[in-house]
Amino acid sequence: MDGDFEGVLLSPIVLDIFGGDSSGEETIEAYLERCVLSYLSGSNDDDNQAERETVLFLLSVACLNLFAQSNWTGPSISIHIHDFLPATLLRVYSEPQELTAAIVSSLILDGESVYSLVCNPFLLLLVRVLLVNCGHKLESFQLLPWWTLRYVGLHQQLLEERSPQLLALSRSSMDKVMKSEAVLADDAHRNLAIQLHLECGYNCLTYYEYHAAKEHFQKARELSRLDINLTGALGKRTHFQENFLAQLILDVQRKDDMPLPGTPCTPSPTPKEGLPKNHDLDDDTVLNKMNLAEPGKHKLPDLTAEEQAVILAVCTDLQKTNPVHKLTDEEILAFMSVIL
Repeated sequence: MDGDFEGVLLSPIVLDIFGGDSSGEETIEAYLERCVLSYLSGSNDDDNQAERETVLFLLSVACLNLFAQSNWTGPSISIHIHDFLPATLLRVYSEPQELTAAIVSSLILDGESVYSLVCNPFLLLLVRVLLVNCGHKLESFQLLPWWTLRYVGLHQQLLEERSPQLLALSRSSMDKVMKSEAVLADDAHRNLAIQLHLECGYNCLTYYEYHAAKEHFQKARELSRLDINLTGALGKRTHFQENFLAQLILDVQRKDDMPLPGTPCTPSPTPKEGLPKNHDLDDDTVLNKMNLAEPGKHKLPDLTAEEQAVILAVCTDLQKTNPVHKLTDEEILAFMSVIL
């Protein structure tokens, strides 16, 4: 919960799970799966069994976050595969490149090659073993399919083309997680329900399922209780414009004037001093921003992170489902002005 994902991986209990012996003849994926199943079958007590499943569930979450951190968000991490796996398993790989190539080859699906500069592919392989190969052993976690969907999203981005295997896994995970959507039905968890539909929508876009994506984005929009409308307002765009003319803007209002309930799961806003400075256009003609005749009439509410994400999703849907056109660019600009 504190984001110490490296601490999870290097904890004694996790190191003990994968610290067994190996004949050296099995693949790394097969060894990981054997260790996981052995750990799960090593208890006859129900309470102890639940604890073991929890350990593996948390391990999969930690690995997925670390993989995203090391390849997308940073900062870099100092995890090494030799910290986890026995020397007898790794001795056949005399060079680090051979070990990396063996792990990457396990991530190849449907013949699609994996991005060559991927960092720490071992983490994604371990996630695959935990959530896909051994996922049927962790079904007591109702939102496990949601994390499986997140795995699909990351793995797909490493492949050159869309994988039919990942598409099937994506659809199966979405079906399962929607069946347990009742877990998030409470108004206090509305922000999580919004996140779920947004992630499902983006996953559908990845596989060109535009109709399904639009339905998920619409559901997220309904849960956010936001009125999001492109409308016209009188304004000026240039220094020399004498009369106010109709301008395309995005009007965003809350239907019941009540923000989403704040929870520890909602990211806190970045302090303004930590944000990039606004860069003036320094243009002799165009104003830095639109000068509205009645700026107070379309004042934005103080939007939460989830509400901003909903607006961005509506914009993404508009961009993906409309042809490249100057009018589409103007509509996207109106959305971006609100987000920024």
